[in-house]
This record gives sequence, C-alpha cells and structure tokens, in this order.
Amino acid sequence: MQTPQLVTDFRDQFPFFSQTKECYLDNAATTHICQAALTAINHYYQYEHATVHRSAHKSAKQNTNKYELCRQTVADYFHLADKKQVIWTKGATECANVIAKGLCSNYLQAGDQILLGAGEHHAHHVTWLEMAKQYQLELKFIPLDQNLQLDINAFTSLISAKTKVVAISHVANSTGIIQPVETISKICQQFANVQLIIDGSQAVCHQPINFSELAADFYFFSAHKMYAGTGLGILLGQPQSLSLLTAPLYGGEMVNRVSYSDIQYNSLPHYLEAGTPNIAAVHAFAATLNWLNSCNLPALYNYQHALVERIKLKLNKLAYVNLIGDQQISAVSFTIEGMHPADAAELLAQMQVAIRTGFHCAMPLVSQISAQGTLRVSIAPYNTVEEIDYFVECIDKLADFID
Repeated sequence: MQTPQLVTDFRDQFPFFSQTKECYLDNAATTHICQAALTAINHYYQYEHATVHRSAHKSAKQNTNKYELCRQTVADYFHLADKKQVIWTKGATECANVIAKGLCSNYLQAGDQILLGAGEHHAHHVTWLEMAKQYQLELKFIPLDQNLQLDINAFTSLISAKTKVVAISHVANSTGIIQPVETISKICQQFANVQLIIDGSQAVCHQPINFSELAADFYFFSAHKMYAGTGLGILLGQPQSLSLLTAPLYGGEMVNRVSYSDIQYNSLPHYLEAGTPNIAAVHAFAATLNWLNSCNLPALYNYQHALVERIKLKLNKLAYVNLIGDQQISAVSFTIEGMHPADAAELLAQMQVAIRTGFHCAMPLVSQISAQGTLRVSIAPYNTVEEIDYFVECIDKLADFID
C-alpha cells in the first residue's frame, strides 16, 4: 500500500505538517486546521469584522448576511431542510448540556426514563447522570455486546413508553467503533415521545452524514473535529425537538421585546444563541465545508478506513499488543502487556509519535476494559501510509522495555 496523490494533495492543505516531523495520530482528540479555515479567520478579522444581527450599518449588514449564509452551508452539507435547524455553541460538550438541560426544564418529568449508551463520552455521561439526580429521572444504560457495540437486543428490551430520551454516540470516542445508530433510530421511531440524541463528534470526519436519513432529533459535534479549529460547536435538530429546549443563556439577540416585567423571546435559532457569537469560527467552518466539497471525499474515506485496517493487521502480529474491539472506523484502542499505557505513550512521544493514553473521557467503560486505561491511535485522511508503518515500528521497539 502506498500513499496516493490525493492524500498528499489533501495533506498539503494543512500548514502544521510543513513545520513538524511529528507523527500525529491523535485526531480523535482534535484534527489540525486546514488552510481554508485559517484564511477565512484572517480575512474575517482583517476585512469583515462587525457584529451580527444588531447594527444597521453596511459592514454589520454584510456580515450578518454572510453569517447566515454560513449557517445555510452547514444545513446543505448535512442535509437539513432549513438553516434554522443549525444552532451554534462553543463545542460538543455545550451542545450536550444545552440539549439535556433544555429538555429537563421544558419536557421531562420526574420518573421519566433516560437510556444512555454504556460507553458514552463524559459530555453525555456526566451530564445525564447529573440531570437524573437533579430532576429525579430514571437513568438506565444500554449495554454493549462482545464487539463493544450497543446491544440491540438489550436496547429493545429496555425501551418502552416510559422512555423519553435515548442518548448515544455515532462512533465511540474511546474505541473508534461505529455504533448501530440507524437500527437504534428505527426502533426509537416506534415510540412517539422519544427524543434521540446522537453525539457525532467522532463520525463527522470519517463518513458522510445525512441528518435527514438518520432521523435523529438532535445530532451534534465540534468544528475542531473536522479541520476547522476550536471554539465552535454545531447542534443540528428537528424543528419540533429544538422548540422543546429552553434558552441555555439569557442576554442579547435572543429576545424580541423586553419590559420591566416581561420578556418576549426570539424565534429559532436565535433564542438558543444569546450573546455575541464566535463569528470567525463560523466563517472558518463554512469555508472548511466548502473546501471539503471540492475534495474526493469518498476516496479519502476509503483510504482512511484502509489505514485503520492496516493498523489492526500490523498490531495483531505483535503478541504483546491487545486490540480493543472490532468494527473501528476512526481509531484503534489497545493495551500492551507488561507496560503501563502512560509509559508507552511517553516512549512513543520521544520517538515523535503522538497518540492518546488514559481513559479518553469515557472512564466508566475504559476502566472496565483496563484499570490503567488504554492507548488510542486515531487517524485522519491526511495521515500517510509511511506514518502508520513508522508508528507500528515504534510499537515494536517497545518490546525492549516490557517487564
């Protein structure tokens, strides 16, 4: 297997790689920012900076129009019927909190049942654990099968007329394993009062996402998981589901009229977006999506999936390496017999290999897999075959340090 030219061309759009020899394989934590996003950020601050949805002067109007065009770009990319279904936040964690707290304030009642995936990121897990305590909700966990995917038979047994929320990940953060979200969605559709929430943070960079086909009520992720930099979260929602949410913050732009005794709130999406937004990040994300639309994404997706399989094939040949699960799409988690994950990660870092170690913000699940945590190697389409092979060579060298 050789690195194809389209990958080299794709990689050339990321300035980070022009100034480092580091083998960066920590893309599940964050992807690097593409040139299109960097150019958009610089252009905004140099030539377009003005507030949005407030002032009547020319630059403010122009920026408001562009800002809303960016929202339309996101709606088009993820196949939403209306741009009002796109809500900006600070990140995926804020998205999870906006949804959970909003539903608890305006939709859920004491005794309602919440079904949460057993391997969720802390953004889902901690939030719903706290909401269950505060609002006297019945929280149950959807177990995983032997392949560390959501157990459909167990889920079918758990869901009932009492269930009001199902919260799951599209791809598991800790293992990179794709989850059966389509099947879960079809089952949820049989229950009219269920709100299906999908954390797409580990999926958006690795496969096409069609929100309409998923038939989820909410789908969210961070822009920094998709080459566009930090500080922006994207919450996609069905109109009727978004209308169930209470405002997460109070302040400017999320109101129509205010008196000394009353408040008339704005419509969607604005009442969920109080305050001055991260306009530059919105510009950057839209520019990133426009650039991605010019790329051969199906070929890039196939290439990175082949890289994952190459990692698994090569690591499986090392007797002291234990792979975690199967059906990975974006990352591979593993342990090394006789070596603490933190020690392995430090030795790899000295060899200029960047991967993640620990519990990957999914401590309940990962601590059951390994009390010391695991190692996670995660890829993006800009990673080369040579990097993967070098990474495996470095893992092979760790044999000299095993107790």
